[in-house]
Parts: sequence; C-alpha cells; structure tokens
Amino acid sequence: MREIKKVNPYLDTTRLAVLTAVNIVDDYMKLKQENEMLSEKVNKDKSSGGD
Repeated sequence: MREIKKVNPYLDTTRLAVLTAVNIVDDYMKLKQENEMLSEKVNKDKSSGGD
C-alpha cells in the first residue's frame, strides 16, 4: 500500500485498499497461470521420458 500511496498520494484509504487488493489478485492470477504452465511442462517431460 505504501508504494501505491507514493505514486498516488491523493487516494483516500478506501480507494487505496481496493487498488491494493486488485493488484494482489492480479499478481496471484499471474503466478497461478505461470505455475499451471510449469506443472504442465513437468508432466509432459515426465510422460515423454525427459529429465
């Protein structure tokens, strides 16, 4: 929240909290997608006999 507040010093606490929550969910979704892609790659490598 501090980083967002530095860039947007005029945001009130409620808007700052909502923006922070949206950013957290966005980061989570990106990491989840990356994790799924890596898991699929590992499973594909295992099934094809690759190390």
